[in-house]
Amino acid sequence: MHRTVIMSAGLLAALLVSAPVAAADNGLTVLAAPPASNGQMRLQVEVTDPSLQKELRSAGASPDRFRVVVEQAGAQVTAVRRMADSKEGRYTVLAFDQSKSFSAYWPQAFALAKDYADALGARPRNHTVAVMTFGQGKTTHCEETTAAGLEACLARVQRLGTHQLVTRLKFYIQQAVREAAREQPLSRGGSREVIIFTDAGEESAALKVKDLAREARERGVRIHMVVFSGKGAGKGIAQRLDEMSQLAEGSGGRYIQVGDVDARQALTGLVGALEHLYWLDVAFCGVKPGQTSDRLSVEALSGGASTAWSDLVAFRQRAEGRATAACPGTVVMGPSPVQSGTAARPGTSGANTQPGTATGSPGSATRPGATAGSGSSTQPGPATGSPGTVTQPGGTTGTPGAVTQPGGGTGTPGTAAQPGGSVVAPGAEPASRGLPWWLLALIVGLGLLLLIALIVLLSRRRSEPATAPASKLSPPVASQPAAPPPAAEPPPAQPELPPAAPAVWKDPFATLPETRLVVSKGPPGLEPFYRVHKSTFTIGARPGEMDLTVNLPQLSGHHVTVQLFKAGNVFVKDEHSTNGTFVDGRRLNPGERVQVKPGQSIRLSQHLELTLVQPGLQPAEPSTGVPIVAAPPAAPATAQPSAEAPRAKARTLYAPARGDDE
Repeated sequence: MHRTVIMSAGLLAALLVSAPVAAADNGLTVLAAPPASNGQMRLQVEVTDPSLQKELRSAGASPDRFRVVVEQAGAQVTAVRRMADSKEGRYTVLAFDQSKSFSAYWPQAFALAKDYADALGARPRNHTVAVMTFGQGKTTHCEETTAAGLEACLARVQRLGTHQLVTRLKFYIQQAVREAAREQPLSRGGSREVIIFTDAGEESAALKVKDLAREARERGVRIHMVVFSGKGAGKGIAQRLDEMSQLAEGSGGRYIQVGDVDARQALTGLVGALEHLYWLDVAFCGVKPGQTSDRLSVEALSGGASTAWSDLVAFRQRAEGRATAACPGTVVMGPSPVQSGTAARPGTSGANTQPGTATGSPGSATRPGATAGSGSSTQPGPATGSPGTVTQPGGTTGTPGAVTQPGGGTGTPGTAAQPGGSVVAPGAEPASRGLPWWLLALIVGLGLLLLIALIVLLSRRRSEPATAPASKLSPPVASQPAAPPPAAEPPPAQPELPPAAPAVWKDPFATLPETRLVVSKGPPGLEPFYRVHKSTFTIGARPGEMDLTVNLPQLSGHHVTVQLFKAGNVFVKDEHSTNGTFVDGRRLNPGERVQVKPGQSIRLSQHLELTLVQPGLQPAEPSTGVPIVAAPPAAPATAQPSAEAPRAKARTLYAPARGDDE
């Protein structure tokens, strides 16, 4: 029976693991998110999804192809423009680490830079490239607009060699960002980027990576890091590599670690990436008075459904002018279903829809009086719907001839709406509906077999204690007169405890669902569990910056980020850790973000394992693991001797709840 259970469980797990897994690439990256002014902002985004690139090049980009979703307000795309179609200038800074520690990589760095110059020469554009060296100080050697002039300048700078004693890496990255923003201001359009060649040597910790990335995104400057780490070793180099990766990703740039990827192909590919930059003019509405910050995400739409989206990006908001006006009915308020984990990429089924609702973003709804052109369900109102939309009583009017499928909305003439809300373009094959019927039937059958085997096994175990004593009965023996039992002593009277005074406390976790990370495996000294007390919860080995700091050599400085939403959805994102992040045994790709369900395990390297537990949506009572207020005085209790020797405490820093930082 035990073998049957094990074999059935193994086969069922193998079938479930073989199911298709959604891609981790989101397809869009926000490069520039300057502070909003008078309810307006101009975003710069990069399209990284190849199929979307081809579609936008052939069909063109229009405002209805993009949607901007803001967490605390509303937004509408008013204009879209492809940067390559204009003559806007482009400014690039090539910055080389001139410290002596970089001398072994100096020739290789300039060889890659010359390959970049050759790629620029094949694309004649209005492009200026500056060459800079840095260490203890910095020097800008030239600004060239032709490939030949750039190659000559690179040859002169290479002959200078490395001679500076220290590296003020983050400081001069900041200076390079400001120089690019000064020479090519964001108000003039175009693109700005800084390419850093370094070995990640840093003698100063005064500047924070998060602050540098935020400034670069506000100024519209991408930071690309080309890192040489072949001779680096130890914990320090691992932490610096993680910081360089976070800096590049946080600014919308690329992280290129020489030796791990084809550095030449990745660097020359930056030239072609400029062809896929778009400007989005955004108008805000519904901004709350006094609001100074917010977060947004950009989504690409096809047939009303989200086909690609960007990560959430923080920006500075201003409650002024048209920003405080009420939003029209066509603007969706609040976070996107894509960010809350309820939406699906093309080819997967979206959220359940009721009969008669329209297709579009899974689970999204348009406010009363809205136009149902995006595929959302329309409530009664006076607006006029787009062709083929579903109309509620007293609502909008659609074009006759559209066909409505059960469970989905109507599409435009010539398109078919499939059950579940996905739209298939004319001539295209329907998207995959999931696993074939025979495989589903096999999984159900194996599940039933496993359930029956478990029931039989449990019934046998329950019957064993009742039959075991019967086999050990001894022959009857003449009974002796039993002695009268001794009189039972009355139990000692317990002193009455004074009535406990009611504790007055405020649960800091009341704004988010009760979510815990229970320690399943780890070094001695860890607490039994830790509460996820904010929407973005960081874990790593870097003291003073992480929400949960565990001093383990196998952990990266910023190892993983746990995202918690008010609806209870939990996501885990690997922050390009050195030793990896595992969810139920599967290792995540660097930068990959997946949803984690209660009961699943999260393993950081091979030495720390956490289990996600969510007791309920109501805040849990304060526990002894995380003291919140002083408890009322209680009666003294007799201490029980501990069977274990006291364990040495690990250096674990845990910050109590202090609210969402953004």
